[in-house]
Amino acid sequence: MDRSKVFLLMWFLFVLPLLTDTTNKSDFYSSMNFMNESNCTNDACIPDEEYLDIMYNDIFPNFTDWVMIALHSIIFITGLVGNFLVCLAVFRNHSMKTVTNYFIVNLAVADLLVILICLPPSVLWDVTETWFLGWGLCKAIPYLQTVSVSVSVLTLTCISIDRWYAICYPLKFRSTTKWAKIAIVIIWTVSFIFDIPDIIVLHTAPSGSKVKTILYTQCKSSLSHKDQTLLWAIKLTLFYIVPLIFMTVAYRQIIRVLWRSDIPGHNLSRRTYQMSEMPSIGAGNPEGQLRSRRKAAKMLIAIVVTFAICYFPVHLFSILKYTMLLPSGEWSIKASLFIHWLCYVNSAVNPLIYNFMSGKFRRQFKRAVPCFKKRKNRARATRIANITSFFAARSRATIKSLQTPTNSNNIQRNTEIIPLSGFAINEQPPTNGKLE
Repeated sequence: MDRSKVFLLMWFLFVLPLLTDTTNKSDFYSSMNFMNESNCTNDACIPDEEYLDIMYNDIFPNFTDWVMIALHSIIFITGLVGNFLVCLAVFRNHSMKTVTNYFIVNLAVADLLVILICLPPSVLWDVTETWFLGWGLCKAIPYLQTVSVSVSVLTLTCISIDRWYAICYPLKFRSTTKWAKIAIVIIWTVSFIFDIPDIIVLHTAPSGSKVKTILYTQCKSSLSHKDQTLLWAIKLTLFYIVPLIFMTVAYRQIIRVLWRSDIPGHNLSRRTYQMSEMPSIGAGNPEGQLRSRRKAAKMLIAIVVTFAICYFPVHLFSILKYTMLLPSGEWSIKASLFIHWLCYVNSAVNPLIYNFMSGKFRRQFKRAVPCFKKRKNRARATRIANITSFFAARSRATIKSLQTPTNSNNIQRNTEIIPLSGFAINEQPPTNGKLE
């Protein structure tokens, strides 16, 4: 028994240090793991360079993004050229400086503002999910975008008011370009003032990553979700729903007036025109004026319908975002990119509508484009050459026919030739009915 007790005691004394050493080692390793986790500078606990490479690869555009970038580039070029030509066409031609065309130029300026200033940063933001442009432009660019949209809506509303008053009440209509300029100043003033809250509440918010980087920085509002929803609902009502209802009612009445037989003031103008016994062609013809007004009404209705269609998805997306709290994911990013592209399509498609539906704008566009101008000059030179050769041939033939003897002495008649315009034949009358 004594030997067994001694053996157990010796075994215990031998194993106890080993147990103590093992316990210390496990404590050491656990403390090391805790230190490593607490010292991680990123979520993956990998070197910062590798973590940044992963982030850059994540924001790099994929195939779908490149397709949308190409579509935005087409809209960018088309919108810049088209809206610039609209402004140039009106300001170069005095006959096109009408009230409606002043409003159309104002709409083109707002579209240029959207395309030139807002489109590139918006595409960069949607593709990379990062706001790279800093605190100041975070306030300025979204603010200018909302201002330009407000200007577009109010301009379309003023056009509908002007056309409704001119067509439905032509005898009371007293619209002038001075009134149009005042209305344009009021439109821009109201838009700048109403969208001031965007400047106040917008700010940049860095990502929650421990790595110091600009990636995934966002330009967002400092308002609460409830206040932001309220502000958005006010804008939706005042700058989309109410104007569209008003324009729908106005153009409905315009269509009813233009496509009926008893148009106010039209029958009186037609009777006066017929009594004057003037030819039924030209701009003064009441029937021609009616056709012109119908074409203008169709063009303006097409512009309003295009605006309503292009901006409906972005408002629907906002409704779902603020009411259902849509989660942020890959599909929402692609949807946002496509929806914003539709908004920019509206800014670029208006000049195409003018070109296809307005003969005056189409002629002015051709005058402004150099290739059309050269082609027109060549055609004009060809027509002038043909006319010149035609009259020259007629001149020679007339001279030859006039060079016939009038008596036995073969005295010829004197002829004065006026090329290209006409011919006058001056004859020397005989004295006392006899030749000298």
